Order: sequence, then C-alpha cells, then structure tokens
Amino acid sequence: MSEQSFNPASLWASNRHKFTGQTVEALEVNARRIVIILIIIAVLIAGGVLLSRARAPETWLVPAWQLTPAGRYSGIALTDPFVSWAPDGRSLLFSASDIKLRRDAVYQWNVGEKKLQYICNGTSPNYISNDEFVYLKKNIFGSFFDKDKTLILRNLSTGEEREFAPAIKKSQFWNEVTAFTYSPARRSLILRLVEFTRYYNPGTEEYDLSGRRIGEIKTRLSEGIVDWSNAPDGRCAALVEEKEGAPLTLQVIDKGKSRGRVLAEGQLSCVAWSPDGKTIAVGESVTVSAVRPSDGKRLIVARFGDPNDPNEQRYVCRLSWSPDSRLLAVLLYTPMQTGDYLETYVLDMSNIRWKE
Repeated sequence: MSEQSFNPASLWASNRHKFTGQTVEALEVNARRIVIILIIIAVLIAGGVLLSRARAPETWLVPAWQLTPAGRYSGIALTDPFVSWAPDGRSLLFSASDIKLRRDAVYQWNVGEKKLQYICNGTSPNYISNDEFVYLKKNIFGSFFDKDKTLILRNLSTGEEREFAPAIKKSQFWNEVTAFTYSPARRSLILRLVEFTRYYNPGTEEYDLSGRRIGEIKTRLSEGIVDWSNAPDGRCAALVEEKEGAPLTLQVIDKGKSRGRVLAEGQLSCVAWSPDGKTIAVGESVTVSAVRPSDGKRLIVARFGDPNDPNEQRYVCRLSWSPDSRLLAVLLYTPMQTGDYLETYVLDMSNIRWKE
C-alpha cells in the first residue's frame, strides 16, 4: 500500500467549500419559500377583505312604527332636518304635505302611540325644549318665497304662539328661505335656501338670534361626499362617498384625513352616527343597517321592500337618532313622475343582538 499524506488544512478548505455552497443554496430555497408564503398570505387577506365587503350582512329585524301611510303625504313640504326629536327623546315633530287635506302641516308623534297628532299649519319644526318648538309659518297665500313668512315659537301645552327672532328677516336671503335648523348649543339658525334634495344639505347661512350672520355652512357634494355624520367625540366621522364608475362606500375617517376605513359598499344613500357612539346607521336601497364602528360588524335591522326588485323606486333617504340612541327615524322616499311621496318610520334600536 502506498502511504498518503494527511493535510488537515486542505481537508478543511474542501469541506468548507462544500458546506458554504450547500448553505447558500438552502438559504435561497428558504427565501423563495418565504416569499411565496407571504404572497399567499397577502392574497388571502385581500380576498378576505373583499369577501367581507361582498358577503351579505346578517339580519336582525327590529320593531318599527310606521308614522305615515304610503301615498298619503307628498314630499313637497319636506325639509332638513326631516324630523326634530324632543330633548328627552319621548316625541318627535315633522312637517308633511297631506294630499287628502291639501295642507302643509306640522305633526307630533309620541313614542309608542299609534296615531299622529296634528299641531298646526306650517313647516320645518325644530324643538327648542320638550314643550316648545319653532317653525316656519307661510304667508296667507301659502308661499315661502315672500317676505311675509315668519318664524313662530309655539308652546305645545298651551298652543300660544309668538314671533321668534324677528331680526332674522333682515337677512338678504330671507325671501329665498325654504327651511331652517335651530342649534340649541349655539343658539343659532341655519337658513336653507334650496328645496329638499336627494342627499342631505344642512343649509347655507348661519345667523344668531339677533339676525347677525355668523357663518357659512358648505355642502361636501363637490368632494363626492353625499352624506356624513360626525362621531360624538368629534375625532372621526362616518361618510358615504361617491366616485365615478365605482359603488358608493361607507367609510370611517379620522379628522383631517382624506381616506378612511371602508366598512361597506353598494347603493348607499345616508348615514347617521348614534349619540352614544356605539352604532352607525346606514341606508342602502330599501334597507337600514346597523354598523358597529369598533369592529365593522354589520346587521340589517330594517327591510322595507326587496332591494333586488328592478321595479322598486323607493329608497332610504334620511336617518335621525333620538338623543338617547334608542330610536332611529327613517325617511323612505318615493320619486314619481306624478309627484314625490314619503313614508316615515321609527325603528326601536334598543335591543339589537350582535351575532358574534
């Protein structure tokens, strides 16, 4: 046998080369596997988000009162806000044009009652206390486009009336005023100068009770925002946004941001954040959904028809929470060639059962 010399350094170098090559190759394989796994995870997440939006929400229909029968009241006398809740949440006021009696009148509904109570002729009622409200009284010819229309303060218990904030008539826009909103917190009046529209329009000019102009209210329709509702703490807002060629989206957006978290999309029309901050109500076609802002969970709480019916013309147009967040007023609007009609409902939202 020939004797071979043993060189430890040479053997180590040879093994090191083999080991290094195998390690690099293994690392490359593992890296490719990690990238593939990450791509799969990203696709699953994106698919889950899209699926969660596309999946029909669960249903928990709540008790409801129908305040106005179908086809009885015209949309001519509609104003924003479409209802005014009493501060204690035990009643609401609204104005409507009764087709049968041919009058624009203010009505009161006490929670739980089966009938409306006629209060007076007029429109745009706004509670200022549990027993008093302000409304817009027409002139003797029944027109709002006249300097003789007047803001009236009425006591519900006694029926007594007196003119309210007479100095407001000095406004250069008074002749064009069609409705108004009273703000108890600011003790101000927001004057509306246009007719009722499909999407919410709060008004344009704000005045104090002495008749002095103190601000301007701008619509956000030019931004593609058809309705919005601020959270009670003011840190964020829920909004319905419209973009050309895309479905409308419901978003929760932080103050000062241009985009937010998308919670729903579809034929959305209106949104209202509850005063207690726990629920966002959204109108879509002929349904109303409750959305939990903490996790985006959504429940259909009212269905007034078949949203898939191509002949269905009605749609949920406005939403308004009671001050205690227990009740939700809903305006269902019916556009017709012969005239627009309204149906007003109140939903009992006090016992929603979220399915976990």
